[in-house]
Amino acid sequence: MLQPSTLQTRLLAGRVIKASPFSQLPYRRLTPSLYTPIRHSSSSTTTTTKTPKTFYTLFPTTLPTGPPPTGPFTINLRALRAEFLKLQQSTHPDLFPPSLRKSAETASAQLNKAYTTLCSPLLRAEYLLTLRGYTDPSSDETHQITDHELLMEVLEANEVLENAREEGELVELRERNEERIEECIGRLEELFKADRLDEVRVEVVKLKYWVNVAEGLKHWEPGKGVSLQH
Repeated sequence: MLQPSTLQTRLLAGRVIKASPFSQLPYRRLTPSLYTPIRHSSSSTTTTTKTPKTFYTLFPTTLPTGPPPTGPFTINLRALRAEFLKLQQSTHPDLFPPSLRKSAETASAQLNKAYTTLCSPLLRAEYLLTLRGYTDPSSDETHQITDHELLMEVLEANEVLENAREEGELVELRERNEERIEECIGRLEELFKADRLDEVRVEVVKLKYWVNVAEGLKHWEPGKGVSLQH
């Protein structure tokens, strides 16, 4: 079992990112620091190293090469879950003395947030963009989506959902939407590997729409309309 101090350091190293799964706005480039300098002193010199702080550092067994472009975008979710459950047991607040329980609760919450984010291709992609200096400019009206073809496809999907009277009428839409999501994930893998982040953010916007359609399909009920958020 990992020592509380060691595990706590690893868990608190990740940054919590507040993601908006269905926001329709792309990303604007900022320049936050990805690294925190750590100074090492000796009798004669002081050196500075840079330690990355990401959710990826919490899962060194599953994600040893870190985030893209050094590591892949696609994650082995089975291996990630196994490592998560092992770490989760080690960070349970009841295992710590009262003086450390609050810190353990914070560490456990951070671990849960990291796992949830990395499990979702959409949240993972948004998080990776944030790490590289992109954020969601929700108050910037100049970044509205202008892909007319994409919007028409989403509106057509919305119309199918609203007019469907039975589950069978949604089979074709569900299959096509699953294909669209897989296509987006495949393109994200290639774009992250090539470090083409401006193209990544465009693909993330598309993925948001198809994930939104998937949510509409998931919650569809006969006689109840489903309104997609754009």
